[in-house]
Amino acid sequence: MRVWELRAFDIASLALADRPPPAPGAGEVLVNIAAVTLNFRDLAIAAGLYAPSQRLPMIPASDAVGTVSAIGAGVTKWKVGDRVIGCYMQTWDRGPSRPSDRRNTLGSPLDGVLCEQRVFPQDAVVAAPASFTDDECAALPIAALTAWCALFEKGEARPGDTVLVQGSGGVSTFAIQIAAASGLQVIAVSRSAQKLETARKLGASILIDSTTTPDWSGAVLDLTQQKGADLILDVGGQSTIPRSLGAAAQNGRIVSIGYLGGATPEVNLGQMITKNLTVRGVTVGSRTSFEDLLRFLDQNGIHALIDSVFGFEDAPQAFARLASGEQQGKIAIRVRGRA
Repeated sequence: MRVWELRAFDIASLALADRPPPAPGAGEVLVNIAAVTLNFRDLAIAAGLYAPSQRLPMIPASDAVGTVSAIGAGVTKWKVGDRVIGCYMQTWDRGPSRPSDRRNTLGSPLDGVLCEQRVFPQDAVVAAPASFTDDECAALPIAALTAWCALFEKGEARPGDTVLVQGSGGVSTFAIQIAAASGLQVIAVSRSAQKLETARKLGASILIDSTTTPDWSGAVLDLTQQKGADLILDVGGQSTIPRSLGAAAQNGRIVSIGYLGGATPEVNLGQMITKNLTVRGVTVGSRTSFEDLLRFLDQNGIHALIDSVFGFEDAPQAFARLASGEQQGKIAIRVRGRA
């Protein structure tokens, strides 16, 4: 079986390797991987920034779809030929996450999915929507589920809310579509006019170019009659949290979903206190939440925005595309999938 291995904390260390083909044990399924997509987390891990104690070599990436090719003893949920998507946190079934769930995440500390075959526990995969391509299905485990949980489980979005979404990566493009389909007003903030046009097509009704309007928090207040955004999905961390605090409405909620601009922001506690703000982090979601999301996407005709597709042998170029920061939506790697 061919796999990609990260052999040092450097994207340049990615190397194709052969490993013995896996076999499913009791309660497990063997999946022929069809497509994989990348997340910022994969880039941070490859650079040694996310999990510097990670044992190497390891198989990177956490998001994949494929077809069940064999089942172990006692498997009752799946049969050979079923199309399934792996869950990022392999042991998080429902309810609040546990510390142990963090030790069972794909792509670190567990081996990831950038390989031709992988074994999963039968409860750690979900049925892939028939209306989605393989590339689209592979885009869902982290990006779409993070957007869903940030909006509704952590952000407690409610009818009439104004939601501010930063950037145009996978989480952001899903968040715009899900929020718009839920009847929420969406403000999109981006440094690129082209990416803002994409956000408009996805459902954003207010667009702010942070290159021409660096004080975008003030612009948010001006465009909402000084009310501000009820819910803000913050992807920049250090570079954006101060603006998010300024743009938030009284009793607003800020959900931190990333740290593209650094992980140690300066926080104005005065704003948090006087505005009575709630600031929370989100770490993807459970299998049950994933299944709820998939039903919502299918019912509302929401599809993943795919930036680019690379062949399995071109995985390093896919990582380079992610590192460029120029992508809109998800970067897919086709292992043996369908378009």
